[in-house]
Amino acid sequence: MSTHARMLPAALATVSLAALAIASPAAAQDAPAAEEGGIREIVVTAQKREESAQSVPVAITALDAEALDTGMVQDIRDVAGRVPSLVIDSVSAGPSAAAISIRGISFEDIEKSFDPTVGVVVDGVFIGTNTGQLLDSFDLESLQVLRGPQGTLFGRNTIGGVIEVKRSTPTDEFSAKGRFSYARFDTKSARLVLNSGKLGDFIAIKAFGYYDKTDGFVRNLSTGGRDGKYETLTGGVTALIEPSSDFSAEITYEHTRERGETVSIPTSSSLDLICLAAGVPGFSPVAECNRFALPDRGVNGTYQRAPHDVTNDTDALTGNITWSLSDNITLYSVTGYRTNDENVAQDFDGSSADFFATRRIQSFEQFSQELRVLAELSDAVNLLVGGYYYTSNYQLDQFTRLGPVPSQSPTGATLRAYTDNKATSYAGFADAQFTLSDKFKLSVGGRYTRDKKETFNNYGQVVGLVELSQPTFDGRSCVRVTGVFGPGPLAGLPTYGPATNCSGEASFGKFTWRANATYEIGDNKIVYGSYSTGFRSGGFNGRAASPTSLGPYFPETVDAFEIGLKADWLDRTLRTNIALFHTKYDNKQEEVVQPSPPGSAQPQETVVGNAASATITGAELELIIQPSDELNFTASASYLDAKYGTFLKDLNGDNIGDDVSTLTLRRAPKYQISAGANYSREVGSGRFDANLLLRFQSKTATCITANRPIVFGAVTNDFRCFTKDRENLSGQVSYTFLTGSGEVSVAVFGRNLTNVRDIGSTLPVAGLFTFSGGIEPRTYGVELGFKF
Repeated sequence: MSTHARMLPAALATVSLAALAIASPAAAQDAPAAEEGGIREIVVTAQKREESAQSVPVAITALDAEALDTGMVQDIRDVAGRVPSLVIDSVSAGPSAAAISIRGISFEDIEKSFDPTVGVVVDGVFIGTNTGQLLDSFDLESLQVLRGPQGTLFGRNTIGGVIEVKRSTPTDEFSAKGRFSYARFDTKSARLVLNSGKLGDFIAIKAFGYYDKTDGFVRNLSTGGRDGKYETLTGGVTALIEPSSDFSAEITYEHTRERGETVSIPTSSSLDLICLAAGVPGFSPVAECNRFALPDRGVNGTYQRAPHDVTNDTDALTGNITWSLSDNITLYSVTGYRTNDENVAQDFDGSSADFFATRRIQSFEQFSQELRVLAELSDAVNLLVGGYYYTSNYQLDQFTRLGPVPSQSPTGATLRAYTDNKATSYAGFADAQFTLSDKFKLSVGGRYTRDKKETFNNYGQVVGLVELSQPTFDGRSCVRVTGVFGPGPLAGLPTYGPATNCSGEASFGKFTWRANATYEIGDNKIVYGSYSTGFRSGGFNGRAASPTSLGPYFPETVDAFEIGLKADWLDRTLRTNIALFHTKYDNKQEEVVQPSPPGSAQPQETVVGNAASATITGAELELIIQPSDELNFTASASYLDAKYGTFLKDLNGDNIGDDVSTLTLRRAPKYQISAGANYSREVGSGRFDANLLLRFQSKTATCITANRPIVFGAVTNDFRCFTKDRENLSGQVSYTFLTGSGEVSVAVFGRNLTNVRDIGSTLPVAGLFTFSGGIEPRTYGVELGFKF
């Protein structure tokens, strides 16, 4: 089926509701206005209502269009560190994939059978996978980071929080803006947005296009060139339809084309099989082992030789309808449809040896529909009710190339794993706000969600051997090991026959709720307390290598308590936001890579189970000082105490869970601190701007693999999985020429100016090999922009 044909359900849902609304208009609802003077107020939608960020009882950091334009935010990774308790790293194995952690609750797996823990929401539409989460910041109206579980209003898979992005709305007047930059590593970037203005007094069109190309920053020490080349082209159009003041429909179509390379940095050591016979053909050369002990932990180079190309094409259609049915009742509809088709190759071990490489051919499709009604029942009662539907399908055909390792044929083997998964979710929710006095407000809400997961997995078989046993094998049939070949050249290798245990189906239901109270202690000062719950859906393991790892695994849950202060002081020139929280994490899903059971086709498998519980306690501070209209200072800090309560994992192969609760949670740095200064002043016929931001993050673990040798009772994470304590200094200086009809700007910028080199992620794979991804080194460049 073509992409356009698959998009018909979303288009019809949006257009049908629009047609119904045009026939019966009503009155519109006004958004709250920002106060004049002092620190700028930002309107947020944290509670699915338009409210001032300083009035909502939620720990939220919000950046509006002005802050995004001047704050050196290129994509959502650049808000990490300046937002308390937020960590964002890229995932090299997936196109534009992100590893996001909020308050120590994290997710980074590119396997689409696993659900995220932090919801990324674009124009009201939840992205069901971490592919495509590294969103560009250009032309955004706002970016909001909600910390803590958002299971009532945003639903499943938001137990860590939500990153909510709103793109700009087409304007009433013709306008255009663009930005073009050139930076280190031959990095080129172009951004362009055109607004038609109102056409026929009821429709406005916006067209947008983005282009990025880089040569990458990791040196390939085998070829002498650089790896990590990447090119992204995005184009789209938004139509804003407003037949009356009571109704609006905003419909956006977007296509993204990605072409590039994956990069695996070898960090294998003598602990890994690939280095046990270093220098022997098929194993890693001696010089490519133990690189983690080198300066900068060896993140400057890779030796990969196997194919590592990436192609990805994404189509997205979004429809947002706002319909004022009366002065007090407003209907909202949010429709989303998204597909992406990936073909990703990766030389996972990063060495020059032909040891372990994959090609993942994957398609993903999701559709969602949310309807909600907001009613002002009285001056004291505000009620929001709604329903939500989500469905997704994905198919993965993966080919894994194994070199001449023990238990395989002398010439290696190719495994073929095929999986087909479907998820369906229904939810109903309600949230009520009660104004009990001029100073005291109370809100309560609840949501019931019902999920259904279905899967098929053929467990990844050795293609050539299966075809000898089953000549009609199509790569998508369910087969199992039935014996071994007799005397001859294949003696002792497995034979295959039909199997019936490669599929599964399970349903999960959960009620989540929240309650919070807000008390105004003075002008522009509130204290609040909240209790909220959330859950991450259960499911099946799309990477299962045997029936023992297929699943199902069950939902994990969080219960979070929070108290906070949001206050403006000194005529709103000083802002202090403080949050203290405690999170109880139960039935925590953990993905553990371990050797496969005897008789399996693959040497290692990922097992997912509800093996752990944890508690996370922390404190967060956000500070803004604005001594004048020309100068402001920002600062943030967070402290996390994240610990496993129970965690059982079989470490010695006796099929009995061992206590590994001494492991460190992933991406839960104990400390994060940021400090920034922003200066803007009219000079001559234009404006001079300068921005400086310093971020610090204490060391954090990026995997939960046990260090070897294992010390029972004091198990620690693999030493290669810990980042360093690190800082990131960024700065930008620009001058904007102001004309009667617009502006033209020129800027110079730098990121990671202290040139910190470190890992961004590390994964030891079942004792076979270990690979890492590196953070970007010092970059600098020049940027030209215009707006009229």
